[in-house]
Amino acid sequence: MVYRKATIVIKTINDIKGQLRGSNPTKRGVVFYRGPSQIDGAPIIGIVNRISTSSGNAKTGSMVQTFILNERVHPVEALHSGDDRSVCGDCPHRMQSDGSRSCYVEVGKSVTSVWHAYNRGRYLMPEEYDIGLLTPLLAGLSLRCGTYGDPAAIPLQYWGLMVPLAKRVTGYTHQWQHFFAMGYKSFCMASVDNDLEQTAASAAGWRTFRVKAGGAPLLDQEIDCPSVQGVACADCSLCNGIRTTAKSIAIDAHGIGKGAFERRLG
Repeated sequence: MVYRKATIVIKTINDIKGQLRGSNPTKRGVVFYRGPSQIDGAPIIGIVNRISTSSGNAKTGSMVQTFILNERVHPVEALHSGDDRSVCGDCPHRMQSDGSRSCYVEVGKSVTSVWHAYNRGRYLMPEEYDIGLLTPLLAGLSLRCGTYGDPAAIPLQYWGLMVPLAKRVTGYTHQWQHFFAMGYKSFCMASVDNDLEQTAASAAGWRTFRVKAGGAPLLDQEIDCPSVQGVACADCSLCNGIRTTAKSIAIDAHGIGKGAFERRLG
């Protein structure tokens, strides 16, 4: 893999906006992290894709999307080889030995597009800009931490450059049982997959997000995800960890992984 060396370090907010916005932007976004995964030490990248208020995702609405990727392995190949563990940990929605996968993310589309764009040099690299510019750049926007990949794969301080001034933040981690992930409860929900995990995560101080079989009842400390009422994530502030005191969230299995999830339960 070939990386282009930086010749100019962008130092002002207007300079970076000129690279990312306008009728003919030269870059699609920025690489805000490039280094070892906190999960297994493999080389990964964290990408902020298209810093704008536009989005084609009707469920999330207009949010700045972030992707956490294995730097050296194509995302689809990583699903089959197990190299996606560096960005997804031991998430039970990863591909199983029988080839089933209950994750709702279509890796062959947007995730692959981002990975190819990275390899074509379409993102500003960390050495090309003052990383402190990320906070003012995201001020007033809604931020999705981990459109693909687990936020806890990336050291907490890098999210700290972006989360403080964002208008709204959503984040989910399956690493909530690990000590290194404890600090992420401030802006991430613990992703849980059954009643026992929900109880354990709550006892550890997390708010939770639970995927359940269609029609399964809520637990006492849960409410339905507002998306069932048509509320977009960009207009909701409930999946932002313990920054709010609202009840935890549950949602019926959905997306391309719905069938695999319900077969696993049955």
